[in-house]
Amino acid sequence: MAASDQRMIECKWLLQYTAEWKRLETAIEELSESLKNTDQSWAEAQSSVDGSWGPCYTEWFLKVDAMIDAVNEMADEDVAPEYPFDFMAPIATIDGLLNWLNDQRTSKIYADGLDRRDALGAVTAALSEMCFKSEIRDYFRQYVKGFDLSDAYIAAYKAWLDDWQDRETGYWGAWFEQADGPLVKSTDLSLTFHNISYQHGKVAFWPQIFATTLALRDGTYPYGWKHNGDFNNHNNYDVAKIFAQGWSSVDASAHQQARTDIGELLDWCLNVSMTADGGFIDDTSFYNSVGAAYYYGVSFLDEIGYFDPAKCFWTDETFPEGPSLCCKIQKNMKAHHLDDDEADAAMEKLVAACGDCVSGKKRRHTVH
Repeated sequence: MAASDQRMIECKWLLQYTAEWKRLETAIEELSESLKNTDQSWAEAQSSVDGSWGPCYTEWFLKVDAMIDAVNEMADEDVAPEYPFDFMAPIATIDGLLNWLNDQRTSKIYADGLDRRDALGAVTAALSEMCFKSEIRDYFRQYVKGFDLSDAYIAAYKAWLDDWQDRETGYWGAWFEQADGPLVKSTDLSLTFHNISYQHGKVAFWPQIFATTLALRDGTYPYGWKHNGDFNNHNNYDVAKIFAQGWSSVDASAHQQARTDIGELLDWCLNVSMTADGGFIDDTSFYNSVGAAYYYGVSFLDEIGYFDPAKCFWTDETFPEGPSLCCKIQKNMKAHHLDDDEADAAMEKLVAACGDCVSGKKRRHTVH
């Protein structure tokens, strides 16, 4: 149901980030109509007109988001895209890149009713994969026509990211102009996670990042860890990976507070977010698919070393029940026929951690 999925995502964006109510009404009607047709494989194909993905998106940044998902799949299969990436023209040059980023970094909601945070996050996440993930960078350089991912382009993007990072908090986030007041620089957990993750932790101001992350604990996502007043495995994973990447760069007092918080997140994950048969409870107010609920639950447990003691950066405690839970989750996913992209990614992490429990193939352990 790719077409309906795209329409649903754009409806959510219109609702949460704009004041375009008439446009939202029309988009909801189009979503409702699309659900009548279950043959939607056409909506997964690359456009022959401009080389984009996501034909049911009207917003350009959502097409960029769809593109990076498609590129990851094609890179795994080592196949070239069929058409040049002409739709990437707005950011295909260094000047175009910097102009777009500077324009989207600051929202003027009082003036135009548009929060640019989602567009900024989607495009910078895609750019960071393109520039800093070696397999994606190599794929662009080998296969993609209509986009020159040069060393100069990457350096310009990196310099812009460094300038965007706030020196006091260590965080990245959308900026907001007020009608009468100073510029507000938000502390955005998700945008910060992406900048740290895709740069493999090679960022500045780690003590500030750690302190800000700890201070955001009881805030509401994206400016905190919680959603609807409780924890959430997506945000738990973001927090855990930030802590893991910066662990060696902070002192013992920061470790102690983080250690306590990770233990609480683990308890919540195992005892609140999961079912007795190894399933993860979907939160339809947050996730776009059931597979996403599994992906982020698995990713959190994997990141903190619950399945593999060699990855356990935050405690000397071992979790002997981890491998058995890893297998239980696999069997639950198979029983429920979860096979979308995010479910597949979750299964890859599970198999890497404890082997294929369904077929009986065990993970090949290496010496750490």
